Amino acid sequence: MATGPNPSLVSRLVRAALLWTVPALITALILLTWFYRNTVYTSFDDPLESAVTALIASVEVTENDGLALTREPLDPRYQRALSGRYWLIGTVDETNDIIPLLASRSLYGETLRINGVDRIKLTQATGEAVRFSGAGPNVDEPLRIVGREVLLPGMTSPVVAMAAADRRPATRSIQQFAGSALFLMGLLTAGLLAAIYAQVRLGLRPLFALAERVADVREGRSISLEGRYPAEIAGVADELNSLIAHNRNVVERAQTHVGNLAHGLKTPIAVLQNEAGLSALVDASVVKRQTDAMSAQVDHHLRRARAAARGQAIGLSCDMDDVISALARTLPRIHRDKDLIIDVDGEAGLRFRGDKRDLEDMIGNLMDNAAKWTRSQVDVSRTADDALVRVVIEDDGPGIPETEIETALKRGARLDEATPGSGLGLAIVNDLAEAYGGSLVLTGSSLGGLRAELSLPRAVQDTR
Repeated sequence: MATGPNPSLVSRLVRAALLWTVPALITALILLTWFYRNTVYTSFDDPLESAVTALIASVEVTENDGLALTREPLDPRYQRALSGRYWLIGTVDETNDIIPLLASRSLYGETLRINGVDRIKLTQATGEAVRFSGAGPNVDEPLRIVGREVLLPGMTSPVVAMAAADRRPATRSIQQFAGSALFLMGLLTAGLLAAIYAQVRLGLRPLFALAERVADVREGRSISLEGRYPAEIAGVADELNSLIAHNRNVVERAQTHVGNLAHGLKTPIAVLQNEAGLSALVDASVVKRQTDAMSAQVDHHLRRARAAARGQAIGLSCDMDDVISALARTLPRIHRDKDLIIDVDGEAGLRFRGDKRDLEDMIGNLMDNAAKWTRSQVDVSRTADDALVRVVIEDDGPGIPETEIETALKRGARLDEATPGSGLGLAIVNDLAEAYGGSLVLTGSSLGGLRAELSLPRAVQDTR
């Protein structure tokens, strides 16, 4: 079973959307760049093809079998040396070198070169224009070349008419377009990602609201899931309400059964206690002591059973300040033989996620135990984190030796038989705390007596 954190439903949906959005945008970027490249080279080749056509139309064979032009191309760049615009009419030798017969001044005595593959294309094109790449007379000058092989009247071998231009401006234009398109596609991707995220969050908002309503029920702020939900999750909300109602009914029935059991046991125990007090034929003290122990055990298990049921229930919570304040006012009246001072401080407004009666039993037992053993001072402090509330109760009494702390938490254990009590107080607190998933820790107090730290689940206040 996987133990790592579950991925967010929002992140799953966003990733799923990106799985088709990003490839689609990349494909669009490639296609747009390809179409733009074709457009640029078409526009780039048209003047070259026109120049080749003009050269062929203007060339004439002279009387000595030479060639002459009646009119040269008008572009002034053909007249400027190494300008990046060239034209040439010539023949191709066996090594695919072009022997110039006529050439533009811009070639500056150089020639254009053609490879064997392009030479074959020219031959097979039968007079049609062929586009290919080559090297220019300047160092590292890439050329875009348009050529046609034609047989002029009065000549026995064909000639090649070519016009060429430096293709670097076209390449830069394509690269600039690709860079701009990439930037715009990046912005579009970011915008789509934000829009997808917003759409997913908006679509899942009812689920988030449902989770908040469930938290309200768990923390005791509501007894059922309230609100209207879309049809897709309305059934889930209805089923959860049914489950909550069923859970409440189960807990109530369990409490009723436990109460009936306790009542059924307490009645005969009370009879035995009364008979033991009246009878002279039996050792009444023994019977009374045992029946008192039985009654204490019934009370203990009754509390434990009720706490276990309430600890699993949903929607119970109570304010801790009310319980602690009431005990702080009551205990000095009970222990009038002492000049008892109970000092309460710490974080106010904390809530316990559980039943108020169980909280009264736990804190009441601890504060009463501290009041019973203290000389005069009892300190109560409260702290909390996101999950737990902690109540620390300290006194300046004799305390409990560290070796006897484990014994003190056992049911029925009494460290001082001379002090009244059943020995169940600390055990009840420990059992109730464990039933709620909390804990009770006993250590020495800075006041000199016992320090009891009670940790319990926290009910978080609704801050919406």
